[in-house]
Amino acid sequence: MKKIKFIVILTTFLVSNLSFSSTTFSFSGKTGVLILAHGGNHSSWDDTVKNATKELEKEYLVEVAFGMANPVTMQEAINKLEKQGATKIVVVPLFISSYSPIIRQNEYLLGLREKLADPPMMMHHGNGHNMKNDNHSNHDVHPVSEHKTVSNHHNNKKEKKELKQLQFTAKIYLTKPLDSHPVVANIIYERILELSKNPLQETVLIVAHGPNDEDDNRLWVKTIDEITDQIRVLQRKKGNNFKQIFGLTVRDDANKDIYEQAKEHLRSLVYQSGKDGDVIVIPLLLAQGGVEDRLVKRLEGLDYKWSGKTLLPHPDITKFIQQSVKEALIN
Repeated sequence: MKKIKFIVILTTFLVSNLSFSSTTFSFSGKTGVLILAHGGNHSSWDDTVKNATKELEKEYLVEVAFGMANPVTMQEAINKLEKQGATKIVVVPLFISSYSPIIRQNEYLLGLREKLADPPMMMHHGNGHNMKNDNHSNHDVHPVSEHKTVSNHHNNKKEKKELKQLQFTAKIYLTKPLDSHPVVANIIYERILELSKNPLQETVLIVAHGPNDEDDNRLWVKTIDEITDQIRVLQRKKGNNFKQIFGLTVRDDANKDIYEQAKEHLRSLVYQSGKDGDVIVIPLLLAQGGVEDRLVKRLEGLDYKWSGKTLLPHPDITKFIQQSVKEALIN
């Protein structure tokens, strides 16, 4: 009788622990990765980004949300991940810079900011640099998240746009954009070397799109300067230096005066630097989708070396995403 009683107790213990183990596994759930990218004017832009994320599908649930802080595409992607069982979602913004209303709006949408830091942006997916806020409008843009409120003051009805935060039950981790990560410097350096023949006689211009806001722009340029510093170190390891390296933004979406000023600054640098040497122009863009063509148009009539190659396609961007995800989950 004692042996039977012992076996019953042992069996009950094992079953209880097995049930507990199963419950714990179920609770831990799966990890989802949500890639944010602004989207290009061509389907090839989107395909290039998607191809960079395929390797992650071996380890995680993966969705891509295109659009600049677009709450519709972001909510759809989160819903898909949660439906597949994701209880943790690492959001990786594949944007060039942290210093942007896009990033701040992402933080708000994901509940990491209590209030919007900038006027809400409403934009189409598929056109990366068309946005609308209270200060800047474009006919290719439409509101994607709004509701109307009515005021009885003086019997006038007023409509107020309000961007609502996203709905989710998973734990959200938001990583940093590309900024001056060594991956960016290494890829840009590769692009330069493909065009370089005599570094001591070459001026390199690294050109980014840039934001509208002056404070944001200063921080963008500072970040590009950090990239150029890394490139100088890489080049010194080869035993020589480039003649000069400059980083600048072209600010396509800024008002006309700022746009023209940035355009003339770029043209002047290319023209002056080309008087006594060669000029290499490298776009600091995520993928080819139209913005690089506008750069070429700005430089019409000037002599310079150009491949038009962007950060993607390149396997190191996949490594950047993988590293970002792992670091987010550890911290």
